[in-house]
Amino acid sequence: MVRLVPMTVAEYGPYIEATTREYAEDNVRAGRWTASEALVESRKQIQGLLPRGQETPNHFLFTIVAEPSEERVGVLWLAVEPRGGFVYDVRIEERFRRRGYAEAGMRLAEAVSREKGADRISLHVFGENTGARKLYAKLGYLETNVAMSKTFVAGK
Repeated sequence: MVRLVPMTVAEYGPYIEATTREYAEDNVRAGRWTASEALVESRKQIQGLLPRGQETPNHFLFTIVAEPSEERVGVLWLAVEPRGGFVYDVRIEERFRRRGYAEAGMRLAEAVSREKGADRISLHVFGENTGARKLYAKLGYLETNVAMSKTFVAGK
């Protein structure tokens, strides 16, 4: 149904820019960062994870390609670290969502992790992302910790 293809140099720049922006926005919504600091913090964290960009050891940036159409349907960023495999990002383009591509991509990420010697695979998902949380639960991922917060409304 899909295959993982190493991301090209031409795809990497736009991917990192979009990921940096979206990660900043996610952290603002989650209350972790303010809007004024979010982009700087996001860039700092992603640069720390990928100091050598696509050439960072043990990090694998893939394009998810549908078969047999060969259409680019999404992206997946996987690292194989001492703690095991870790999915930093999986994203399916809007027009291809709800067709099983994320599930298939995640299963391939699990296989790559095993091939690279990992005995587990983990990820982080923001609490408001209920669709992704349902997918990961369906794939057998268990919640290992839960952070919760409550926003106060002025005057209430």
